[in-house]
Amino acid sequence: MKMNQSNDNTAAFSEAFFIGNLLFVGVFYIALWVLYFARYQHTSSVGKKHLSQTLIASSISTIIFLSINIFILLTDGYHSLTALFSLEFYYMLIVPAFLVVGVMGFSKAIKGVDFRYPLIGQIF
Repeated sequence: MKMNQSNDNTAAFSEAFFIGNLLFVGVFYIALWVLYFARYQHTSSVGKKHLSQTLIASSISTIIFLSINIFILLTDGYHSLTALFSLEFYYMLIVPAFLVVGVMGFSKAIKGVDFRYPLIGQIF
């Protein structure tokens, strides 16, 4: 499906904020929520789909990141091997998996094409 030619960049911004949230957890997550509340009602159906999927994926990745950090704080602290292994697991396996999907979604959003995230797009 092609997006209306109305210069609506909500889909591209949402995908960019999602990718940014993978690298800088928190700042772009808040920006994604602001974009959702500011633009969701006024964007095209393609923009709505991109925006809702990136918000769900960003929420999942943020919850995983926060859970790992809480686990580290409640166990041995950041100076331990547990912290090193946990954060390396997150940055070497989880972030790249989300990043691949985010880049694919971003390339589709720039073209104005609908994109369905694996698992997330099928459930929601």
